[in-house]
Formats: sequence, C-alpha cells, structure tokens
Amino acid sequence: MGTACVTGAASGIGAATKSALELAGHRVFGVDLHDADVLADLSTPPGRAAAVDQVLALCDGMLDVLVPCAGVGGLASSELTVRLNYFGTMAVVTGLRVALAAGTDSTVVMISSNSTTMTPGLSPDDAQVFLAGDEEAAVAHFERAGWTAYPAGKLAIAYWVRSAAPTWIADGIRVNGVAPGVIDTGMTRPLLDVPGVNDALAAIPIPIGRWGRAEEIASVVAFLASPASSMIVGQVVFADGGTDALLAPFAHPHPLA
Repeated sequence: MGTACVTGAASGIGAATKSALELAGHRVFGVDLHDADVLADLSTPPGRAAAVDQVLALCDGMLDVLVPCAGVGGLASSELTVRLNYFGTMAVVTGLRVALAAGTDSTVVMISSNSTTMTPGLSPDDAQVFLAGDEEAAVAHFERAGWTAYPAGKLAIAYWVRSAAPTWIADGIRVNGVAPGVIDTGMTRPLLDVPGVNDALAAIPIPIGRWGRAEEIASVVAFLASPASSMIVGQVVFADGGTDALLAPFAHPHPLA
C-alpha cells in the first residue's frame, strides 16, 4: 500500500491504529515517548522538530497517511493538554505536509472528540484561543479556564479539519477527522478511580450500551485513510456509540458556527 506515520503509537488508539494500518498493508512509523520508531516529546518545540525530521528521513520525504493520535486525557494539567493535544499535533501535521504532498492519494486523519458537542458552555471562542496560533497565550488562558482545555482543543481540531480540507486537497491531501466517545483505554480506565469522575463517566448516555474499544476507532481511521473513502473530505466522523446523536443532534461544529 503506502507509508504511514502514527503518533502516540505505543498505546491506546494510536497502537490500535498502527496495527490496523499495518494490516491494510502500510509500512507504519510510530512516534511516541517510548516503544516507537521515533522517540520524541511532542509537547515541546524541540521534540516536535526532532520528530518531523526523523519521520521525513524514515519515509524518504514521501508519506501517504498521517494519524496524529498523541495526546493526554482531560485530567492532565491544562498546560500539557494545550501543548501536546493541539500544538504538538499541529506541528507534526504542518511539518509533514511537504511529505504528504509528495505521497500518493495522501490522507490525514485527525483525532477530535465528542466532547466538542457535549461539553456544557463550550463555545467557538474557546477553540479560537487555539486557532489563533499563540501557544503561550493559550497556555495562560487555560491555566485560568482549567479542564476545558481538552474539549476546546478538540473543537479547534474539528474546526481546523473543516477549514483546511479544501486547501489541502488541492495538494492531493485529504483531511478528515474522527471524534471518539468514551473509549476503553489505559488513559480512560484510571479515571474510574477518581472520585466524582467515575460518576460523571457512568452518567454519559451511550445508546449502544457500552464504551468503545480502541480497535473500533482504529477501523474508522483505517477506512478514512483508504481509497474506499476517496470522496470524503473535510468531515469529522463521530464514533461514540450514539452519544452525540442523542445529546446534540443539531450541534455539529462548523468553522463559522
């Protein structure tokens, strides 16, 4: 098939995505803090630059699939959430654009979240803090705003997918996203031991009747990275067992919302 890069490839959705893309025939380079082809800390500018340089070298400047999965959950510090989930993701995506443009039928599949539509009070203004592109200002803002750094960053990713896709497709690069719900991973399970958070997770209605599995999200990513989805451009696919459809049937984000 082709050459792919997955960040956050050592665990969770990233590991499942790496396996799914390999099963589809891709040669996949993983990026993570450990147990990966490229070891890099994407929460820092030097780590991001090193990751981009190493991936470019490994893929000989030609990349067909990019899936930036690296991230932390909503209870991580707001600073780490801002730096890794959004700015780390965007640095890798923009840094590898030249390699994607040199690839064949290239695709980028971003990881958003259904928290973009089910977080009370979240607004486009929260996403704009990220989209403005000033990392230090975003860190300072969410030091005051706290845990909303997670859904706001994921909303910014959803907006970026919608707004960037028409431009990137002109270079032969399809851009889409996946918005998972509650997924049973090593990042989510420990939250059940946090007082209050376990009750909040239990209260989330999931029409399918269970949490999702990392492999189920990976299968959606693999589809969006495949020729079978060739006409899908600029979309964010909610893969959350029906939670978004139940709670926010008319609230899907658009860049000018």
